[in-house]
Amino acid sequence: MKNITVLPQRFQELWMANLIPTSFNPAFKLVDIKETKPKSGQELKVIVTVLDQDGYIMPGVNVAFSYSTSSPYTISSDSVWNPPGPRLADIVQTVGGLPAEHVQGSVVKQGQPGGITVYILEPESAASDVVTGMGALHDHTGVHLIFQYKDSSRLTIKERLVNIESYLNI
Repeated sequence: MKNITVLPQRFQELWMANLIPTSFNPAFKLVDIKETKPKSGQELKVIVTVLDQDGYIMPGVNVAFSYSTSSPYTISSDSVWNPPGPRLADIVQTVGGLPAEHVQGSVVKQGQPGGITVYILEPESAASDVVTGMGALHDHTGVHLIFQYKDSSRLTIKERLVNIESYLNI
């Protein structure tokens, strides 16, 4: 999937959201953002799915939902990336094929950004794009973010198969 470098206009206008892309490699890059429908079981939620380099769902990845009253956390001094401060977040791990979710208690007020900043918190191994201004709209429309692990020094399965096929002249 292709990296998103600027959030769609709707998210900038209604959520007052912002994307802070990372230039680090390897990194978790934002590749998709979409609204969830009210009364769908996903209202008032910020949902995050994390994909590996080949596009498969990654279990066991820490997703940070950062806001002013969340819990403090620390990271090791030898991390390859330092997440944005303050070091406050509810950290939810993806499990199996399920995304990480955070229920937004209050809605985004018109003219103000949502109160949640979202990023992948695996600083010992990779950096992450950061999305600010997340939350649910007054009509309970939520957000689903999809991040994908990208490492330009490694080939995807598809690229490896193409190399093997060309080597074998298939």
